[in-house]
Amino acid sequence: MNEVLEKLVVAQAIDLELAKLKRELAAVPVRRKAAEAALRAAEDDLRKTEEGMRKEEVLRRTQESDVRTHKDKQTKLRKQLDAATSTAQVTALEHEIAFTEQAIAKLEDEELASMERTEQLESDRSHGQEVLAQTTAALTRETVAGDVILETNSARVLELDAERSALRKEIGSTDDGERMLSQYDRVAKSKGTAISEATAQKCSACQMMLRPQRWNDITDRDPNSPHKDEVFTCETCGRMLFYDPRRDTPGGWTPGQRLAAAAN
Repeated sequence: MNEVLEKLVVAQAIDLELAKLKRELAAVPVRRKAAEAALRAAEDDLRKTEEGMRKEEVLRRTQESDVRTHKDKQTKLRKQLDAATSTAQVTALEHEIAFTEQAIAKLEDEELASMERTEQLESDRSHGQEVLAQTTAALTRETVAGDVILETNSARVLELDAERSALRKEIGSTDDGERMLSQYDRVAKSKGTAISEATAQKCSACQMMLRPQRWNDITDRDPNSPHKDEVFTCETCGRMLFYDPRRDTPGGWTPGQRLAAAAN
């Protein structure tokens, strides 16, 4: 493999890990704010539910008081009815008694409706308390996890930044390396990555097939091959291609391990 390309493979692995770590760092305050917002929403919902319950309780007390007032009035009217001496008085008193009965019936219906609303609110409160407990726990977990990410990722970013700077300086110390580094940066800015592993006669990034001759040139392991130091690019996406001969070696390779280290 071309020596500069070999170093760029490692450089890309560093860049990808740095990008991942920085995304995780950037997500910490976002996730924390979302958890805080969820907690505030749960608190607001529970507060509204409890306020609704208090209003229904006040309403029922008022309704009960009004019922008692109408019943007291009804009692007085019945006494007056018993003492009435004329048809006109009887008719008027009976009309008022009927009115109080209707008012009492309406208030009792409204009181029953209030009790039903309260039952629903009690159910809502129970659910709201569960949601509040869940969102409180979620915020605690998010805070702890975020603190861990901030600590570990920040330290790792500093380490990788130093490693990246040193490697890029080493790569750019030659004209060929400076040219390829410039190409790497240009393609990476456009595509996200600048280097792709050639596997199964395809560019692993864009999944397009490589011409047989190009595949043969890339995978040629002959130390005397005229192509051993040549850098090939994918004719479809423009990424620089590399082939890892460890693909031909039995063994378990973890994801990204081939990309993280140049072929030896």
